[in-house]
Amino acid sequence: MIISEIFEFLQLLDSDLYYYIEKFGIYIYFLLFAIVFGKTGFVILTFLPGDSLVFASGAIAAMDQLSLLSLFFIFFIATSLADSNNYLIGKSIRNIPSENSRLMKIIPIQTLDKARIFLNDYDKVAITFSRFIPLMRTMMPFIAGFTGYSYRSFVSYNVLGAFVWTSIWLGTGFAFGNMSWVKGNLLFTLSFITIVMFIPSICGFVVSFKKNKLETKMKS
Repeated sequence: MIISEIFEFLQLLDSDLYYYIEKFGIYIYFLLFAIVFGKTGFVILTFLPGDSLVFASGAIAAMDQLSLLSLFFIFFIATSLADSNNYLIGKSIRNIPSENSRLMKIIPIQTLDKARIFLNDYDKVAITFSRFIPLMRTMMPFIAGFTGYSYRSFVSYNVLGAFVWTSIWLGTGFAFGNMSWVKGNLLFTLSFITIVMFIPSICGFVVSFKKNKLETKMKS
């Protein structure tokens, strides 16, 4: 019962953020840091809110309920440290046989393969912009560490990606938050942002499906 309540709280945090600001006060900043860090810092916590949470925080900052500057540093530092943490996790278990690793049993092999191919094909671009793609944002740092990718190069482009991601989502939320319509329809706006967030994944799935179908047809 307690676990289900925690999951419900985390899933509704972005849409109910205004309520939790009043409830937790200044401690809301610690909670926001923990949520964003957990999402990309650990492969198994990918279900946590990310884009929509940062967007909602920016929108509420526009209403003078949160500090925009504080939010920027919190999200920027949290996502930068989280990806480094995920990288080190991948690096630490790279020499452990997959049959002896509990984590490798949880992660679908198809997801690992897609992330590895994405990293090989796009390299620095993948590290910088993978956080904009659901699932890839969590898998990319892990795969980078798991495959022995240079940590120095990873950190450089990871920090750049964290800066771009934080600036776009927080800045967009702040800009929208200044619109009177958004102030009265924040829940609808967050739902729309969540749908838009999955468009890249849907496009990728369609392209992959057509490619596999064509390859199957050519083999037959």
